[in-house]
Amino acid sequence: MKSLCLTLLIVPTFVFGFEPLNTDDAGTVKAGGNQIEQYFFSINRYGGMQQADIITPGEEYTGRTDAKAFPFTYTRGLSDQVEASLSATYYNEPSGSYSKFSNYVLASKWRFHEDSDLGYALAVKPTVVLPAGKQQQVAGLGLAAFNYGVNFIASKYWQDIELHLNMMYMRSPYNINYSVGTSSDLNRTNIFLISLAPVWSISKNLKIALDIGAATNPPSSEQYLSHYALIAGIYSLTDSVDLGISYMRTGSNYGETFASQQAGATRSEVGITWRF
Repeated sequence: MKSLCLTLLIVPTFVFGFEPLNTDDAGTVKAGGNQIEQYFFSINRYGGMQQADIITPGEEYTGRTDAKAFPFTYTRGLSDQVEASLSATYYNEPSGSYSKFSNYVLASKWRFHEDSDLGYALAVKPTVVLPAGKQQQVAGLGLAAFNYGVNFIASKYWQDIELHLNMMYMRSPYNINYSVGTSSDLNRTNIFLISLAPVWSISKNLKIALDIGAATNPPSSEQYLSHYALIAGIYSLTDSVDLGISYMRTGSNYGETFASQQAGATRSEVGITWRF
């Protein structure tokens, strides 16, 4: 990620992908440009009621066991305001009688408004998640039905701080003849998520971020919201390559995500973003 310049924050040349955060930014890849995000994440379960993790659409993992996976995203700039992306995830763990590849996501982001004087931008990002296999759904590697949704993104930029807000709706049906993550409990198919991520520019090459959010995607009917809290660092190795690392905790409330010694689940993530 490049250092911020207040008058150039939202022109396409200076945008950046926001892995390893969950919250997206309003920036898009420049026209004719390409971006590859290759990451690795490890999810640890602690036997609690927190079944569903809040992850970018298509990376959801609802299995009861620990998981290790490699999410990959390729993004192409179609114009200075529009980009398209294709994502997939390879699961090293868990394994079984199903393909290790899952979570195929097609998405497009349109930055429909920006004001360089006031330093903010607005974007909308529709997504389609292709169906996973039936046994993948049972293992928690995806849902065996078409999923789709839309994310409204607002970004505000100052000299050394930026703030990103996401408000997302996901329609997430599944094959009701099979369990989801080995659980036979009914799952919500209309999911709403809101998240907020402040990002601080510590130096020319280093940024740190806090990312918090909540979604109507709980593991039981008695719980309405799932919460997460994430901290991340992004270091620019070169002008075109960033190294990202993050640590996330999920729980039924923010007391579990921040203060509790044991969260419902944790996720550690590391990887690179390459722009060319």
